[in-house]
Amino acid sequence: MKLVLSTHGMLKYLLVFIFICGSQLSFAQSSDAASAPTVAMRAKNPVIERAKKEEKIPPNYFAIAFYEPTYILPYYYTFSPPNSVYMGQAPDGERLKHNEFKYQLSFKVPVWQNILNHPISLYLAYSQMSYWQVYAPDAFFRETDYSPEVFLADEINFRLFKNWVVNFINIGAMHQSNGYGTSLERTWNRIYISAVISNDNWVITIKPWAILENGTYRRQNPDLAQFMGYGQVVVAYKYGHQVFSVSARNVIESGGRRSGITLGWSFPLTQYIKGYVQAYSGYGQSLIEYNHRTNSLGVGIALSDWV
Repeated sequence: MKLVLSTHGMLKYLLVFIFICGSQLSFAQSSDAASAPTVAMRAKNPVIERAKKEEKIPPNYFAIAFYEPTYILPYYYTFSPPNSVYMGQAPDGERLKHNEFKYQLSFKVPVWQNILNHPISLYLAYSQMSYWQVYAPDAFFRETDYSPEVFLADEINFRLFKNWVVNFINIGAMHQSNGYGTSLERTWNRIYISAVISNDNWVITIKPWAILENGTYRRQNPDLAQFMGYGQVVVAYKYGHQVFSVSARNVIESGGRRSGITLGWSFPLTQYIKGYVQAYSGYGQSLIEYNHRTNSLGVGIALSDWV
């Protein structure tokens, strides 16, 4: 197994961590009142509020919580479907429909909370994204990406400046593949470190990663990193009960030439269900089309968002 780093991409993400750590060292020399979030800030901060809700989940083997956005988009329109990828692979050789059904489910399970009486917890997580050609004459799932993950979450809630707080520093490892086992197989393994930073309305997640190459990676998608990049930045803004978000990948490394950007907007419909609109532009909408550029737009419902 080979560890792959990009000297241009990975280091740029890590510069952000150096800035954060430097800020922490500077503020650590200030008074306790200046280095800890105020009571009012804790009450408003969306990340702290979500963490407190997750802490109320009963400590049993069936305790799970949402992780990344979980949604269902019954109508998802892709302007340029990756037909060249599926040449001869679709049922009866038919071409892909522009409109399809897309969904993602994502959850995490606490394995060990407050390790050794410290605010550090071990989690297992699982995310699955599927594209279903339900409007085709012979409906079929054209792509499903499976993402199991394990990570340590350190809840530090360290005040940077004004109302900005570094809520979590996470370290983890994740696998992602589409499970085809044929020429359409796409897979990669990563280790990462991420920081979750927020104030009363904004949440920013910075997540650089390193790729662990193996035989399947080199055989099936050796140039995947050129399109999927070496990190991801998520910015979410909570306005009342609405959440506006942008998730960007491979913007820094490729200078925007091979980036993948997702825009999201969730808004309340009922107490537990949100309306959800999603737009995508760039490369890597799914693993199987990592080197295919497209624009897509979908509408549906969500059970959870980034915050």
